[in-house]
Amino acid sequence: MIDLRKLFKNHFDTDKISDDNLRKFAEIHLERLSANNGTAQFTAMITATTTAYTNYFGAMTNEDTKYAIQQGLTITMKNIVDGFKKYVSQKEGIIRGNFGKESAEYQEFFPLGLTEYGNATLANIETLMSRFLAASERHNAALGAALQTDAEAYLTDFKNARKAQLEKIGEVSAQKTTTSTSRDVIENELMKNVHLIASMFIGDVDRCMDFFDQSFIRGSEKEDEEEIPAEPTLPTE
Repeated sequence: MIDLRKLFKNHFDTDKISDDNLRKFAEIHLERLSANNGTAQFTAMITATTTAYTNYFGAMTNEDTKYAIQQGLTITMKNIVDGFKKYVSQKEGIIRGNFGKESAEYQEFFPLGLTEYGNATLANIETLMSRFLAASERHNAALGAALQTDAEAYLTDFKNARKAQLEKIGEVSAQKTTTSTSRDVIENELMKNVHLIASMFIGDVDRCMDFFDQSFIRGSEKEDEEEIPAEPTLPTE
């Protein structure tokens, strides 16, 4: 039977993993998180891990990694915008059906018609999202709470994705430090990601491993077994 104590160790907290191998492991992990971040579910993880990475290793020099992160965040933002446009188009009929196209209430949502949303750009999409949310709040009783909740989620997700993109992840000026405290941060962040991804895809080992390349940190099975001592046995009568 598996020793559950192995699950709670920080497997990155070992001198058997060199700085260079830890760096490569983290970069590939970030690339794979970014490639799978179409619905923004990994944005917080990417941001936290990138911060931990740069605090220890300094600004990323791997151009492929920087490009992958930036592209992943850009794709995330575009998907949010496209999803919002599609959502508004679907809900326009409900709003029109409740109030009528010539009503003041309808004009609060669509002062320039539905086309304004379809033609929205990054320059004005946040304004349109805020307007749609405000109108949803005012007419919550007639249109239902779900419309307001969905509109708020789109606005929040867009703001988070936009902020992450504008921070130019991977181009920070922090210099590498050699203190154990700084390395602890990236070790802890990577181990936390292992647990978070495991909780998202419980029992699906292959899917979990899509986010990691273990070749840079794999030790021998004998070493793994020796790292945790066996539980003491109780004396028998």
